[in-house]
Amino acid sequence: MLEKNEFEVLRFLCENGGEKTQRLIAESTGLSLGAVNQIISKLKQASYISDAYNVTEEGIRVMEPYKVKNAIILAAGMSTRFIPVSYEIPKGLISVKGDIMIERIIEQLKSTGVQEIVVVVGYKMEKFFYLRDKYDVKLVVNNEFASKNTHSSIYVSRDYLDNTYICCSDNYYPENMFHRYEYRAFYCSVYIPGISHVERAFQFDNSGFIYDTNKPSNNQWVMYGHAYFDRRFTQKFKPILEDYFGRPGIEYMYWETIYAENVKQLPMWIKQCKNTDILEFDSMEELKAFDKDYIYNNKVKVFENICKVLSCDISDIEDIETVNKGLNNQSFKFSCNGQEYIYRHPGANASAVIDRHKEATSLKVAKELEVDDSYIYIDEEEGWKISKFIHTTETFDFNNKDHVNLLANKLKLLHSSDISVGFGFDYQQEAEKIIEIEKYFDAITYNKSLAEKNSMEPIFDYLSKDKWQVSLCHNDIYEPNLLVHNNELCLIDWEFAGDADIGFDICKLFSVIVPTYEEIDQWVYPYFGRKVTDKEKLHLIACAAVIYYYWYVWGVFAEKNSEGVSAYLLEWYDKMNTYRKLAIDLIDRNVHKEEQ
Repeated sequence: MLEKNEFEVLRFLCENGGEKTQRLIAESTGLSLGAVNQIISKLKQASYISDAYNVTEEGIRVMEPYKVKNAIILAAGMSTRFIPVSYEIPKGLISVKGDIMIERIIEQLKSTGVQEIVVVVGYKMEKFFYLRDKYDVKLVVNNEFASKNTHSSIYVSRDYLDNTYICCSDNYYPENMFHRYEYRAFYCSVYIPGISHVERAFQFDNSGFIYDTNKPSNNQWVMYGHAYFDRRFTQKFKPILEDYFGRPGIEYMYWETIYAENVKQLPMWIKQCKNTDILEFDSMEELKAFDKDYIYNNKVKVFENICKVLSCDISDIEDIETVNKGLNNQSFKFSCNGQEYIYRHPGANASAVIDRHKEATSLKVAKELEVDDSYIYIDEEEGWKISKFIHTTETFDFNNKDHVNLLANKLKLLHSSDISVGFGFDYQQEAEKIIEIEKYFDAITYNKSLAEKNSMEPIFDYLSKDKWQVSLCHNDIYEPNLLVHNNELCLIDWEFAGDADIGFDICKLFSVIVPTYEEIDQWVYPYFGRKVTDKEKLHLIACAAVIYYYWYVWGVFAEKNSEGVSAYLLEWYDKMNTYRKLAIDLIDRNVHKEEQ
């Protein structure tokens, strides 16, 4: 077993050819000239080096336990903080100052002698396939990249853990920090002044041994960059990881969190680095500050689209900020020449339920009617859209009667226009299309949706006979699509719009809050300007049942495709049952009256 300083000197001699002097060794290892002199004498006595400072076969043998076996590069994540570039390019494949980030890491590793490189892929994995031919890397697939954090990527590659570097594909090293040999397990660290709620800090002794961690950090050395597992660490960490994996509640854990919870069992040391040694770009603005030309070097179609529509230069696109993901799309806000805009990027499964040509037609009508004046452009083939950004002064609330009045006025304007777009939207038919698709997922899902469809039949039959006005309807009225600005309302997102029974729009004035039967009158009064009849009320309740039936069926479909709508699914299911029961009860009473 070599002492740490002996290892440092012997590693330098193993990794560097050419003329070697004690002064050069001292400068490179950070040791004093006197310490180097003593170590050189010991290494000669042990026959690890020759008089000319060349490493002997015995020296190579004693270094063998310290040899890096391989590197695992984590590249499975979706890089949501790098929207919009990550819509098209995984973060690790972004070009920074002319180098693809993951390629730069691979080349740095290989140049030091680390030949076995494992890349864990997930999001847009096919874009990494070329690395096998170009660099002879091994690819390991993390199929749970969308629902689990980095612990799952380490788990799927756990059979490769040995003397192993653990790297992130999106780190950038200005100078090569890797070696052919490493003395012991470590985690790179930089010093961050002040309090950081993002970074996890180390607590360590004079030797650098980490005995605890804490978060947030407070004027401390924090985790930053890559880690190195030696065999001793791997042997202890691997069974702990396997024990954690699959436990409920750990889905979003980083592997570092598992380490932190078991730090006293896992021997690791801190490797203190300068802030300039390792670069982590946590946002587009940070990358832009380092490489002002990144936006030109990464041929991202999103930027080309913006430039084409707004007649601007790529350099005019600034202040990119991700906004909340919608149920079918992702969006980001940006500024251009003093104006703010929203760019909508269609979700992976949106094309299965959205007809973009129809959406475009509806958008243009809504713009003309001043129901939605945010619309600027939509690509009818690909589904991306650019809109003016609306600064909301209030969040729409269905419990707020002033807000409901604003919505009622917009709906009257839309429905009274007597405009037909030439195509319809039928909740019943659309739900049945989705149920047919579900048939190919699993029998339980399909049979459950089929049972809900059968339970809705009396309502479908009633609505088909109770003819109401058919007009252009929005058909997707919920809070994120209702923007309130200075007592004005903008009704956005027309993906589900089409000619339909106007009851499907009107019922949303009350159906979200589920009032009592008697209270419905006051919520729809702003639209009708009068008290509604019992028959009209029944029609609206039946429409509400159908709407939530559709969204329930759609939600099950979306969850099967990892669209992340589970927070809504129970709400849709409960409202479907509430309005279905009330509607069927009222229909039965109606039939009974007619028979009498």
